[in-house]
Order: sequence, then C-alpha cells, then structure tokens
Amino acid sequence: MAKGKAKAKAETKTITVKELAEEFGVEAKDVRAFIRSLGFKAPATNQEGFGPKAKYEWEEESKELEKIRKAWKEVKKED
Repeated sequence: MAKGKAKAKAETKTITVKELAEEFGVEAKDVRAFIRSLGFKAPATNQEGFGPKAKYEWEEESKELEKIRKAWKEVKKED
C-alpha cells in the first residue's frame, strides 16, 4: 500500500512561476512581484550545498498556489 501513495505523490505536477506567467498572460517578474505583494515567499527547496535555497514553485494541489490564483482573479476583476 505504501507504494501506491508514493506513486501518487510522484505524479503530482509542480507549477513554476514561468507556468503561472503563461497562465496569467504576463512576465514572470510580474508574477513574482505579485506573489511578494501578497506576503508569500518562495518555498524552501531543502537543497544542501550550491544552488537556490528557495524557488517559486508549488505542487498543483498546494493551498498557497490556490490562494495566489484566487487573488490574481480578484485583482483582474477590478481592472
């Protein structure tokens, strides 16, 4: 049974800022600025050694990603 859970977790799609930028129709830098304006920070990567310690990427089912998309829709309604 543990294998089934591991397999399901492995198939979860990771969403990046680049993908959100395409979805929202703006540049990635604008998405990052918007995310920071909401008070979010880039999630930690848990990577040791050389490389980024945090990246703007989330699992598809992430609550934080859901909040970002919802806030974007609300802002675009006001425009």
